[in-house]
Amino acid sequence: MFKRKLVKIIPFLLALVLLISTFASCNENGGKTTNPAAGKIDTLVVGTTMAIEKASRSEYYFDVLSGTITQMALVRVDESGAYQPLMAEFETSDSKTWTFTITDGLTWHDGTPVTAEDVKFTIEYLDLQNNGGYLSRYEDIAVLNDRQIKLVLKTANARHLSNFTAMRIIPKHIYDGVADMSTVAEELATIGCGPYKFVRFDKNAGVIEFTAYKDYVGGVPNVKTVIFKMYSNADTMNLALKAEEIDMVYYYAGGVDITAAADFVKNGNITISTVKDASNTAVLVFNNNKAPCNDILIRKAIAAAIDYDKFLELFGSEYSTPSRTGFIPEGTAGFIETEVLTRNLDAARAYLAEAGAVDSNNDGIVEYHGEPLVIELLVRSDKPIYTRYAELLQLNLAEVGIKITLKIVDVAEFRSISEKEHTNQMMVTKFTAYGMSSGAGMGSSYMSGLGTSSGQGQIMDAAYAEIVDRLGSATSMEEYFAAAADCQKYYAANTSSVALYWDCYIQAYNNRLSGFIIDGTFGLLNMPTWFSIEEQTD
Repeated sequence: MFKRKLVKIIPFLLALVLLISTFASCNENGGKTTNPAAGKIDTLVVGTTMAIEKASRSEYYFDVLSGTITQMALVRVDESGAYQPLMAEFETSDSKTWTFTITDGLTWHDGTPVTAEDVKFTIEYLDLQNNGGYLSRYEDIAVLNDRQIKLVLKTANARHLSNFTAMRIIPKHIYDGVADMSTVAEELATIGCGPYKFVRFDKNAGVIEFTAYKDYVGGVPNVKTVIFKMYSNADTMNLALKAEEIDMVYYYAGGVDITAAADFVKNGNITISTVKDASNTAVLVFNNNKAPCNDILIRKAIAAAIDYDKFLELFGSEYSTPSRTGFIPEGTAGFIETEVLTRNLDAARAYLAEAGAVDSNNDGIVEYHGEPLVIELLVRSDKPIYTRYAELLQLNLAEVGIKITLKIVDVAEFRSISEKEHTNQMMVTKFTAYGMSSGAGMGSSYMSGLGTSSGQGQIMDAAYAEIVDRLGSATSMEEYFAAAADCQKYYAANTSSVALYWDCYIQAYNNRLSGFIIDGTFGLLNMPTWFSIEEQTD
């Protein structure tokens, strides 16, 4: 049997490295800074452009934000890539049976003890709320006592802990019997068990406030009050950071753009750090189950027509790297080298011709199955850079006779179309580090279309399903790496989707701050950071 201190199962989030020196290389090692003259903080103001409509677990960005401060998961990934307890210790002897022991004395913010029943309830409840995918992996779920729960998988999975790094545990005494979690009142929906408790959400002022929870079993955090200030655009937020109206900026699985970072350096009172991005920075996602992108020749033609050098030039930082056909970012555990993606217009035209797509009337658009080849590209309205990606793709593909139309929608509609309805033909987005590693890993939670999957790639191929099964049932890292290699070879051979480029993401905070700890899911802001962050005193 091996316990949590010996469980060095490599997570398939890249072990993120914080580099405190200005514009340090992504490949250098770094860690938290210390300052002998530093002290605790009365109020920390964090700027964000994450749009939040209500304080509810059903609200995506509130759920993400609360995961950094108030609503906890069972485990976390540290900066070295090892899993560490957050709410619970864990152990397994065979990667099939996992036992979790809740931290003694841990309570919800209303004073109710956190129990193993809450964990069991969370798995069952989220299975109903999110259209499955939770219960189906288990052979048995047994509550052993108030603090212990045993989870028995149907098949052993050496990476099972990756499923718990972002699954916030839900209080059963609040949600039991609630059919729709979005209907829970704010004062109840915001109850967590972390080091901070919710104070208020003022949508009009764009403010969410948390205060240190005096009865937190882990002690008193270094910051008394944390305020998240929401901005409608990054430019206004960046000006606020320069003016010291806010102390830092934060965006889940993202950072400031390279132009803003260069401006911050000139400002002199802002620290710039780079975190290696284990996500797919910019992705053109094909719906592999919907025409015309269910045709491999069309997918290959599109991939060959993209100007990857221009994407790097316009959008990448000095740390950007070209993407590869294998789709999985370099540095990810299990990464193998596949062909670097390059533009080849002759190859693109040849693929189109092989697919029977020709411009018979010389209007500049090829006809495919008797109709002009017009493909709709789904784009989120909250990320202006995604629209810029889409516009460059329009120009690139027009050169080979493919017309791209843009469908720009808000986040809610985007998620509904791409994750539930699956009516889109293509979409442009970012795949987060957590998402790339969740489930069976290797981006399968995004790409698979099997069962009740919400995966945007909608791959239904039996050969892919077999690879995903092997990923999800690997009992050792060797087995996982073998399946991971085959997965990347599959992506490369089938052009299932296209990574446009890979990059680091850049973090910015006031020079007074130090002591950040890196979390493999949330980056700079996470539960341990609140106990290590310090402020330089005058």
